[in-house]
Amino acid sequence: MTEIESWEETMDAKVLDGCDLATELVREVRADAAEDRFFTNRANMDMADRVISIVVTVFAAACVCALLAHVLFV
Repeated sequence: MTEIESWEETMDAKVLDGCDLATELVREVRADAAEDRFFTNRANMDMADRVISIVVTVFAAACVCALLAHVLFV
């Protein structure tokens, strides 16, 4: 094997390592993006849960007040 052939093989190996590196970087970015989407969705669900619980609490309080008014004044 000549010096040029060994240099070509070395360069081919470096290119493959570069492709592997790029592939790994893309995987990391995708994993980070998926994690960000998960936490964003989780935060949105927490906010929706809070809104729903507030609405249910207000509705329950209105029902109790209406029931007490009916019992006391009718």
